[in-house]
Amino acid sequence: MISHSKIYLSQDIQNFLSFFLIDGVAVFFVLSGFLIGRIMIKVFTEETSFKQIFNFWARRWLRTLPNYYFILLILIGLEGLVNEKNITPDLFTYSFFLQNLYYPIENFFPESWSLTVEEWFYLICPLLFFFIHLFLVKNKKITFLISIILIILFANIVRIYYYFNLETKNYFIYDRYFLRQVITRIDAIIYGVLSAWIYVYYPNIFNKYRNINFIIGCIAVLLIHNFESQYQPFQYLLSFTLASIAIMITLPFLNNIKNIKIKSLQNIIIHISLISYSMYLINFSLVNFWILPLFKIKTDIINFFLFWAITIVISTILYKRLELPFLTFRDKILK
Repeated sequence: MISHSKIYLSQDIQNFLSFFLIDGVAVFFVLSGFLIGRIMIKVFTEETSFKQIFNFWARRWLRTLPNYYFILLILIGLEGLVNEKNITPDLFTYSFFLQNLYYPIENFFPESWSLTVEEWFYLICPLLFFFIHLFLVKNKKITFLISIILIILFANIVRIYYYFNLETKNYFIYDRYFLRQVITRIDAIIYGVLSAWIYVYYPNIFNKYRNINFIIGCIAVLLIHNFESQYQPFQYLLSFTLASIAIMITLPFLNNIKNIKIKSLQNIIIHISLISYSMYLINFSLVNFWILPLFKIKTDIINFFLFWAITIVISTILYKRLELPFLTFRDKILK
């Protein structure tokens, strides 16, 4: 949110913020992998079957798809009606999360690239685990580890292939081929799953040195964020892996924070966490490009606060009226 709204702040503030504005999506991927990984390990340890896989998919899809399709239809409708754009290709591509599978994403709804990575992770990881368990290894602990290693190797091999076969090296190539494709970023989520695997099977190792690891992880993330672009092979080949590992080692400390003493701050954090998915879906394309221009306000700082206020208000409504009813429905029909 800060990254998408800092354009409304003065250049000095932007420069100051840029030092600390690490890749929020990278954090999200590892955190998501940790949370979903613990669910997968628990579910598939109890029973490994297609029924469990379908149940897992259904729970994930009822969590993510209703909001996504609602916003997608709004954006496609606006493109078609206002900009008179042919919406048929976008409707098909974006409906099945094909917008950045192994090719650059378009300028339409560009922030959806990370949800595409997430959805393909939901699809691939359980299937990979299931088939390795079915045909190769019966020990589920080892099966999960093999699955994790295979996906990490796959993404790194793709990045190496891109690096040595794409002749041009510029920001567009880095952004569209390395940073925002499913096949080059799916391993970021897997590092979170690896953290979940250690949490479940080796809790003592997971929690050992968590305070110092948190400090090391934070410093490492900041260093990678601020200096990766100065060293091209590092930025294209190693920065993704090292950033994910740095974020991963902060999780044991963060996982042990159970409450916040300041009640009002705790309530704000809880509310933002509940509406964060809706905020993610609407803040950039819908609010920034479609809603804010309607106000025709010239003062940047007012636009900055309007951006936040509009996003939070609409996201709260979406959570209560669309997301929460589907989550309630999901919990009723799926166990």
